[in-house]
Amino acid sequence: MVDWRKGQHGTSVLAFLNHHRLAHTPEHYAFAHEYLNGADGELRERVDGAVDGGVRLTEDQVQKLMPVGTAHPIAPQLDHLTLRVLDVVGDAMSMSTDLNRELVMASATLLEAPTSEVGRMISAMMQRAEQAEASFAEAGQRARAIRTELAALQTSGQRDPLTGLMNAAGLQTMLAADTAREPACLSLVDIDRLRAVNESHSPAVGDRLLTVVARTLAEQCSGHLLARWEGGTFAILMEGTDLKTAADIVSDACAAIGAREMKVRENDQPLGRIMLSAGVVAMRSRSAGELLEAAQTQLHRAKQHGRDQVAVEGIVIGVSATD
Repeated sequence: MVDWRKGQHGTSVLAFLNHHRLAHTPEHYAFAHEYLNGADGELRERVDGAVDGGVRLTEDQVQKLMPVGTAHPIAPQLDHLTLRVLDVVGDAMSMSTDLNRELVMASATLLEAPTSEVGRMISAMMQRAEQAEASFAEAGQRARAIRTELAALQTSGQRDPLTGLMNAAGLQTMLAADTAREPACLSLVDIDRLRAVNESHSPAVGDRLLTVVARTLAEQCSGHLLARWEGGTFAILMEGTDLKTAADIVSDACAAIGAREMKVRENDQPLGRIMLSAGVVAMRSRSAGELLEAAQTQLHRAKQHGRDQVAVEGIVIGVSATD
């Protein structure tokens, strides 16, 4: 029996699937990956027993043999993309090998062929080269598509579906990576009395308000990272910015939102002035947890001062939409 586990992970999985004539699907790749590289000894024994004597696995056998819940929800997608990369590389290598072989054979034949055959052979070689060129172009397109999918997958769990902004998990990952350029500041900005909007009108109106606030904050804080932290709270990471400048940016953004006259789309009823409270802190080499806790403390301080405030470490700034 062939020992598939001797090779590299990706190529072994590819060879395993091809040998058993299994389709290149995420489920099959996850199954083969678990069998070849996982720690489930019982699965290996059952699969080895099923293929003993060179028997090929069937689709039904794979479904029965695969343990429930063994794969990470993201892993099959990554593994499938890895497999597709291997397919592209394998196809390119196969095309290159076939073309080289044909060119060597044609060159040898040319040395012995009558003059009348030379033109036809050269034409055939040129046609084969054009086909290979087109195949390589197609392989390049497939590789670019895979790269796009990988980029999308990398950030798929770090986006807020309502606003399209980075979510709390993405922000925490970024802060934990400690790559921010200091001086840097973090602000947490919260929509005051968002619950009252939801109760007086509807959650749908509240959601539209969130998207308007997100869009306005993005415009006002252009060049800085904006994320949705939770509920009606947004986070702004301002790199290369001192505390005073960060406080001015946040205050201006809150004032710009407060200056807008918003109405309910369905009945043209005014929402009234939308007020925001915010806390602003400097990074100062703090850990991600310490930085977020400090920003939350300042936001809570702004709320305690009557809302519609920007609390900065050491001071509190009133927000005015009529300056």
